[in-house]
Amino acid sequence: MSGQLEEQEKSSLDRYDQEASTEGTASPHNEKEEEPPARSVHGYKWALVCISLYLSSFLYGLDTTIAADIQAAVIEEFDDVSQLTWIGTGFPLGSVSMTLLMGSCFSRFDMKWLYIGSFLVFEAASALCGAAPDMNALIVGRVIAGLGGSGIYLGNLNYFSVCTTNKERGTYIAGVGFIWGLGSILGPVIGGAFSISSATWRWSFYINLVFAVVCAPVYLFYLPSVSQQPNVPVVQKLKTIDWVGALLWMGFVNAFTIVLTFAGNAWPWKDGRTIATWIAFGVVLAIFIVQQYFALLTTKENRIFPGHLMNSRSQILLYMGTAAATTNLFVPTYYIPIFFQFTNGDSAIMAAVRLLPFILVLIAVNMISGIVLPRIGYYWILYLTTGVFMVIGGSLMLTVDINTGAGNIYGYSVLIAIGSGLTIQTGYAVATMKRGLDGYPEDVPNVVAFQNTAQLGSTLIALVISGQVFQTFAFNGLSRVLAGLNLTDQEIRSAISGTHSAVFESLDAAQREGASGAVTSAIGRVWALSAAAGVVSLVIAPFMKKERLMGLQASAGGG
Repeated sequence: MSGQLEEQEKSSLDRYDQEASTEGTASPHNEKEEEPPARSVHGYKWALVCISLYLSSFLYGLDTTIAADIQAAVIEEFDDVSQLTWIGTGFPLGSVSMTLLMGSCFSRFDMKWLYIGSFLVFEAASALCGAAPDMNALIVGRVIAGLGGSGIYLGNLNYFSVCTTNKERGTYIAGVGFIWGLGSILGPVIGGAFSISSATWRWSFYINLVFAVVCAPVYLFYLPSVSQQPNVPVVQKLKTIDWVGALLWMGFVNAFTIVLTFAGNAWPWKDGRTIATWIAFGVVLAIFIVQQYFALLTTKENRIFPGHLMNSRSQILLYMGTAAATTNLFVPTYYIPIFFQFTNGDSAIMAAVRLLPFILVLIAVNMISGIVLPRIGYYWILYLTTGVFMVIGGSLMLTVDINTGAGNIYGYSVLIAIGSGLTIQTGYAVATMKRGLDGYPEDVPNVVAFQNTAQLGSTLIALVISGQVFQTFAFNGLSRVLAGLNLTDQEIRSAISGTHSAVFESLDAAQREGASGAVTSAIGRVWALSAAAGVVSLVIAPFMKKERLMGLQASAGGG
């Protein structure tokens, strides 16, 4: 059985490599008649499954950003500002760490039980976050929730990729993106509402348990069992997983997050801990690359990272496009509310409401993109348009200061929303459809995992880098403005959590204005990420193949 499995996988990988390195060759599989969807449930049962899967996508998106507007309330209760950044980065850290391993598992094991297991982990971690007695417990809960959430999100994408036809797939996957995006951009609003209510910030996490009561019966009784390797024993499947690669991936992702979270804040940049962690990150990353390239302690076909997709120009460019669009979802979502808290003295809920122009436009554009793409067919046009809007919007945001009017912020954020909304989920639909049209449906889980590392990875990177930039410049600015008050470093950092902090409330009008100016100036630095993401999208668009997809005859084959 082991030899048969390895021979089958080697044959598939050879086909992948041959297809990925072939540019401009029409695939005979494109002309095959459309296959019926490979699912065992239909009618109202399939409708219930879809609704429940989309609800879990909403929860996953919600948890990604819900911490954005509860930070002040958490710090007030736990009185621990030193770990502030971890409240936001803990969840995506867990997701990114687990995404490749979960991708391998979904390509081997029964999706139903993997999905249910991930859902249980996510819900248990949500309960831990809601009941957290201190900051450490909350952070641990956030990381574990991210681990489970990765399986939920990856499971949704895999289910809709393998249980739909090529003609249906774009619509279903666009739905995942729409609902996930809806949850992501509503996270600060919902979190802010809970943080100022009698329910407190803890219900930002307990709310997940309410959804579990609705979804769990559907998952248990109607979610179809789907396995890519139904006749292979479980033990053999476990043996073929690249456990070494998975651990190395987790190692360098965690080292990167730790060093950019602590350096410049809890640790000085020249501190031995900072230097040692940077070295550890570089060493583990180098070992991971070597291990994957030479397939050390694994096989070429079982490597944890779908490296064969790196031979495909289209897959690489779509990866970069997804990362760019995702960056411009999370930077505005986190920093527009903070801007209004410091410039207008907004409450948590009011600051989050200021996101509505960005939210509504991004949702609308995401829906329009799903409708327009099948009609125009040429996806590169969307990425070019994305780049134009994100560069303009991000560049205008760089001009923002404490005197910038709310109308200007709304207008600039809408430009970013148009750009991000056009392509934030397009990569999943196009990348999986290309593999289907080229006759490699068995490679869809790898494609989904590849796109997932782009989306989740860029989320983590955007939050870590923007957090580092904001915290560093805000601390330096406040230190100058408040130099005569003899405040400790911890007291200055607590002021960064919001205008309702004890430090801010103790300042007179002139000092508050100066402090708010210092913080908004630091926020202005963050928008360089938005403009840079737009540049990436602008650069990659001309290099994309000028082919038509979405159920139309492809003008070219793989690549």
